Amino acid sequence: MKKSFSLITVVALAGLLVQCAHKGDKKLEGIWQLNSMSMNGTRISGTDLGIWLWEFNEEGGYLTIVAGAKEKGKYTLKDNQLTLHNITSPNRPDQIYNVVKADSIQLELITVEEKNRTALTFIKVKSRSEEHTSELQSRLHLVC
Repeated sequence: MKKSFSLITVVALAGLLVQCAHKGDKKLEGIWQLNSMSMNGTRISGTDLGIWLWEFNEEGGYLTIVAGAKEKGKYTLKDNQLTLHNITSPNRPDQIYNVVKADSIQLELITVEEKNRTALTFIKVKSRSEEHTSELQSRLHLVC
């Protein structure tokens, strides 16, 4: 009895340590809607720009829908830098953002380019744990 209790305690402690180790990881998976954009110090409300949705999946794929225009690609998140590699228009240069904040509710990005510095603030509208109904999540359109 004492050995099984010790084994259970060790397993529980190991699980807790793994959770703590990943607590600082930034998770982008889900669907994000633009809340505001600031370019060169001028702030614009997301509602004034129409519907902007950015979706990230666990396999490293992304889909953006901006005013009805769709873009698909692959993303990488290393340290605090998010890189979007477009596969819809492969000749388009990669978009690179510094991640200022990424939690379960809000995502804040700033372009790394000094010229026309842009800050984007998104609000999460759907988590990955919810039912997958988006185009990015359908098997036919999965980007990975």
